[in-house]
Amino acid sequence: MHDARQDTRPDAAPSQAEFRKLMSRFATGVCVVSAKRADGAIAAMTINSFVSVSLEPLLVCWSLHNSASQYDLFSQAPRFGISILAADQGELALRYAARGDAGKSAEDFTRTAHGQPVIAGAIGHFDCRLWAAHPAGDHTMLLGEVVDLAPRDLIDTSVPALGFVNGQFCSIGE
Repeated sequence: MHDARQDTRPDAAPSQAEFRKLMSRFATGVCVVSAKRADGAIAAMTINSFVSVSLEPLLVCWSLHNSASQYDLFSQAPRFGISILAADQGELALRYAARGDAGKSAEDFTRTAHGQPVIAGAIGHFDCRLWAAHPAGDHTMLLGEVVDLAPRDLIDTSVPALGFVNGQFCSIGE
């Protein structure tokens, strides 16, 4: 077994590059967060910083970079959707990872029962109401109260999720 306790530089703080390199070894799921703009148009961005937080109430959290091109919109959106991408949706993830809405396509989306835009064909989605926003270094942590999710019936676990590790997409759950 690998011993992670080996410390060759006990007094030196880790660099950003060292931190990023180690974090790249931690596999994450890939999601798209989406919201309605004031004019009714859809805003969307790819995220991989997504986690469940609480069962009472149902809360999820995602991190938004403070210099993101859509920071003002997402940090103040009263509602947002989070779509968990399927393993075959890597192209879509790349499209929404670009700054702004350059590659956005209305055909990529469907609406929740509450009218929130979410990715069509995703494994599932959460319809959220903004619960809280907390500064966290160069990011803002956005907590959402889950007001609905889909599918509500048995989740099809045979569909692998899109993952990200070592700077590459991967399939999770095959």
